[in-house]
Amino acid sequence: MEMEEISLRELIETLLKRKTLIIGITIVSILMAGIVSFFMLDPVYETRMVLMASHYADRLQSTQIQGEGIDNILSSLSKLPAMTLETYREQIKAPRIMRATIADLGLEEEYDIENLADAITLETTKDTNLITIKMQHADPERAAEIVNKVGENFVTFVSDKAKEHATTSSKYVETQMEIEKEKLEESLEELKEFLSQPRGVSELEKELEARLEQITSYKTRLTDLQIRQEALKAAIPVAERESKDTNKIILQNQSGSQSSNGMQLIIEDSATLLKIELAEVEANIGSVNTQMAMIQQQIEELQVELQDKKHQERLINQKVDIAENTYDAFVKKYEELRVTESSQIGEATITIISRAFATTRPVGPRKALNVAIAAVLGAMIGVFAAFFIEYWQTSGKEKAM
Repeated sequence: MEMEEISLRELIETLLKRKTLIIGITIVSILMAGIVSFFMLDPVYETRMVLMASHYADRLQSTQIQGEGIDNILSSLSKLPAMTLETYREQIKAPRIMRATIADLGLEEEYDIENLADAITLETTKDTNLITIKMQHADPERAAEIVNKVGENFVTFVSDKAKEHATTSSKYVETQMEIEKEKLEESLEELKEFLSQPRGVSELEKELEARLEQITSYKTRLTDLQIRQEALKAAIPVAERESKDTNKIILQNQSGSQSSNGMQLIIEDSATLLKIELAEVEANIGSVNTQMAMIQQQIEELQVELQDKKHQERLINQKVDIAENTYDAFVKKYEELRVTESSQIGEATITIISRAFATTRPVGPRKALNVAIAAVLGAMIGVFAAFFIEYWQTSGKEKAM
């Protein structure tokens, strides 16, 4: 089989041969593109609105999550979702915002939710927190009105979402706050009943203090008696040696007595007197030891009872403190959420840097670009037509031969 070869010369000859066709098709394409671009297509205008996300919610949360324990838990429960620039960008085209814009401007006949979302273009500037809302429309004033309304509704949307979250958290906190209030009242009532019981901590402390003072007094007296006992024991032998020959018994009238019954027996035996006194001292020592043992037993019982009472009081006070701290934390968080509900978080989070305005310079159609594209396409179609016609004629001649 012989292969047909087409040289570059033949290609150029074909183009030159059909140059009129190629030029004609190109000119027709240019004319058609010019007519459509200059006379048939309406001018398109682009308006834009620039917003700045200030991340106010993040700063609010960073100031809230400072405590520990219940404060940290409550802050986590009421924490607003983390909002990035991309999150804000995606929310601008939310159906709720599109629906509100259509309703506010009466665009029901011109747009639906999907068409309006497709007509809006969003851009973010790198390394900034700026969001640009753009729209192209044949009516520049209408475009500016739509873009501005979308931005306003977005700010309202952010505020409403933050308030909805705050309201939900507030209702939970309010419900839990009532529960914690009941627990606090129960704890206080338990403490009140404990303090009203007889033999409380204060009473037991005073009684223990009195018993300790009493036993201290007895110990002092015991020491004195023991010293006296030792002195008497040392004095008795001496008195016995010195008074062997001087023992006397004297009977005398009591001063002021007129009867025989008023006689007093005086024993001048000093050793006997010392022994009598020693017996008295020893008897007193025994009595004091008995009293001290009894008081010591009472002190030990009081200490056990006091420690038990203190432990109970400590547990109840701890329960009251926990209930108070928990209730105070819920009250504080509830007030914070109420402030959040009434604050304009959307305006603080999203700032309008520049509003859209009606521009007088259209961005489309791009007439020169359209004509250039038409020229290129026309030339390509012309070249294709030239080669096709040349091929058709050549193959027809070969079949005829």
